[in-house]
Amino acid sequence: MMRIAQISDFHFTHITWNPFRLCSKRLLGNLNWIVTRNSVFAHKQLDPLPGLFRELNVDLVLLGGDFTTTALTEEFQLASQFISKLSQDWIAIPGNHDHYTYRSWRNKHFYRYFSNKREPVSHPVDFFTLKDHGVEVHRISPGWWVLALDTAKATNLYSSQGLLSKKLEEYVMEILDLLPPEDAVICFNHYPFFQQDEPRRNLVRGEALQEILQKSPQIRLYLHGHTHRHAIADLQPNHLPILADSGCCVQGNEGTWNLIDLLPDHCEITAFRWNKQWEPFRNEKIEWQRK
Repeated sequence: MMRIAQISDFHFTHITWNPFRLCSKRLLGNLNWIVTRNSVFAHKQLDPLPGLFRELNVDLVLLGGDFTTTALTEEFQLASQFISKLSQDWIAIPGNHDHYTYRSWRNKHFYRYFSNKREPVSHPVDFFTLKDHGVEVHRISPGWWVLALDTAKATNLYSSQGLLSKKLEEYVMEILDLLPPEDAVICFNHYPFFQQDEPRRNLVRGEALQEILQKSPQIRLYLHGHTHRHAIADLQPNHLPILADSGCCVQGNEGTWNLIDLLPDHCEITAFRWNKQWEPFRNEKIEWQRK
């Protein structure tokens, strides 16, 4: 068995009044925090998590993006302080808030703070990196891989869209062709692949990602955040992987994250919710159908 904690949407925040730093979409982000999110988010509920992960014998933590609110240096530093308390290996991907301004996206500010450790596997997939290609692969145990994606990008004032570019689609297909066909894959992305929200919040070319998932039976799980709405769905009867949305970990009494156990013939997903402390509120045992 391997045990994974899936957690996302931290939204560490630093309010700035520097006019030079506010000459961008960051002005709207600050106002949104002051008017709305400041009364909803509770970062103190992150404090027990490193100890809880140790108590639960978590092997790997998947960090699903939106570490920051407006991609400020101070926000990345707060996120780094939290992650430094984790005793497990971790894999981090960026969310749209981590590429919030065109400058932070263009200069790849996220990657100054988050560089995933990768064990060399002497395999052609080692060539691909999140920073340079928007995708990288981690072998997390014998027969299991994590395919991590960066589909976030800077957008206009009212948009939080992501993008699966045609080049990134080609890279993903190339990687899947290179991996042993008998091995299992977890696809890890900030965005859901289906179009469930207003167009301004969706993953552009999500249908292309869905087609990849349908054609790739080795992809057993699709893990994402972004929506702030927890969900677990077995989509295997529709020739898709099991889907798990971890929700937003700091959203007050609606804060959630997932504990995922990988076993030979099934997975178990236990969802945790904040209620003065972290408590399990849902458990799903799902047998593997995709081979």
